[in-house]
Amino acid sequence: MNRYLLPGLGITLCLGVACSSDSDEHAPAVSDGGASSQGGSGGRSSGGKSGSGGRADNGSAGETSDAGSAGAAGSAGAGGEGGLEEGTIIPVTPAACSDAAVWASATPLPGISTVAAEQLLAITADELDILFLRDGVAMRAHRDLASAAFGAAVALTIADGYGVAAGAALSGDGKTMILLATTEQSFAAFTRSSRTADFSTTPDDNAFYGINQRALQTMQRYAAPVLAPDGTRFVFAAFTPPPPGGFTGGFEGLSVVYESVASSGGWGSPESISQDLFDGTTLARSLPSGLASDSRTLFYVEEASGKQKARFRDRPDAPLYTVVDLDTRTRAVPDAKCDRLYYSSGGDVLVAGQ
Repeated sequence: MNRYLLPGLGITLCLGVACSSDSDEHAPAVSDGGASSQGGSGGRSSGGKSGSGGRADNGSAGETSDAGSAGAAGSAGAGGEGGLEEGTIIPVTPAACSDAAVWASATPLPGISTVAAEQLLAITADELDILFLRDGVAMRAHRDLASAAFGAAVALTIADGYGVAAGAALSGDGKTMILLATTEQSFAAFTRSSRTADFSTTPDDNAFYGINQRALQTMQRYAAPVLAPDGTRFVFAAFTPPPPGGFTGGFEGLSVVYESVASSGGWGSPESISQDLFDGTTLARSLPSGLASDSRTLFYVEEASGKQKARFRDRPDAPLYTVVDLDTRTRAVPDAKCDRLYYSSGGDVLVAGQ
């Protein structure tokens, strides 16, 4: 449990059930397969729930907001000046995913894992729709219950000029798929009428206009699109393409993870969420694979080490300080409750629980 003091207000924030003199002491988290947790930059320590922090959530979609209660406390402050009363405790909602999770008892995903080589591309948070590769062929499958096996997989219909080599994303209802153009500079959405129908081959890039124009202006390339389950946030990697003769002079290009928030006119201007934390290079990128239902945990593959990582933040708009090593569980995606983790390993699509 962490304790934070807001200067000038005299407010102590206690995370968890109670505060104690040794509540900041945690044993390092160790999960199945060698996962470990470590504190990131900013002087924070990991351990316990990833909801540690010092501020109430600002009310993003899909989360319970404490902003209203904080405002009420402020209006009732001493002297009628709108300040919070000294000693007021502001509760912080626990995150969907815990940085102390132990992912164990992994099993091949029924209906998906076969004797062929499979690799996960995307799965909905309700666990009913999946996109994956089978021997290099893009496939889709559906099931009616998360406890049932997936039905027969069908080859994915992909529009000309688009592909899944750089990744794919699914909306929470499974009816919208986001793909990247083969130029690696343009995202587009493809929709379908039901969760068992084929996706349209007509690209709709209207919502991505600003993001796509940015790629043309900066000459960057994109990869690894991930859509938040509630559709409010879009995460992707952007990197410097290598010049014809390759990089020289010790420069290896720059790779950044961007996040864009939905607005009435489409996706807003992307902002870096990896800067000074987990930026990569063109040949060793950080590639997003999944986002928790509350957008407070990002899963990504670290090309430099070949390992899967998970990063945690206190709020959807806060820095991703705490990092956990998930070892070789690549392309990891959590379910809505974050009590099951889907990922690829050894040519199979697996699911593990905690």
